[in-house]
Amino acid sequence: MALACVLFDWGDTLMSEDGPAETPMALWPEVRAIDGAGVVLIRRALARVALDAFVAEIFCFRDLGLKKADARFWDAVVARLAVPRAQMLMVGDDLDNDVLAPRRAGIASVWLNWKRAPTPAGVVVSMIERLDQLPSLLAADFA
Repeated sequence: MALACVLFDWGDTLMSEDGPAETPMALWPEVRAIDGAGVVLIRRALARVALDAFVAEIFCFRDLGLKKADARFWDAVVARLAVPRAQMLMVGDDLDNDVLAPRRAGIASVWLNWKRAPTPAGVVVSMIERLDQLPSLLAADFA
């Protein structure tokens, strides 16, 4: 089945989280996209780094009152997007919250392991080290 929707984690997947922790990202003196983010995105993303034309929806704890580890977070995403789980793909840098949690909720996932963290024993996941590797992975594994 073809993908209808690719979901991206924001912090350290699309945009660097290097900034003052006490200040909202929109007010940071400088923001930076993760290398390759512009090449990968197909719709709308984040205005300060010229990716705002690529993100259709933003789902966050503040709005949903649920964390990504909670299956109800993914239920809310599925309901709002009205896309079958089998047609979604989540891409993120946090193995537990961005990769394993959506997988438990029936959503395929890819680990953006740009920090080159070791994969825990017994965990088998699709992994890329750079966002620009995503199109090739999609062509090979999710076609």
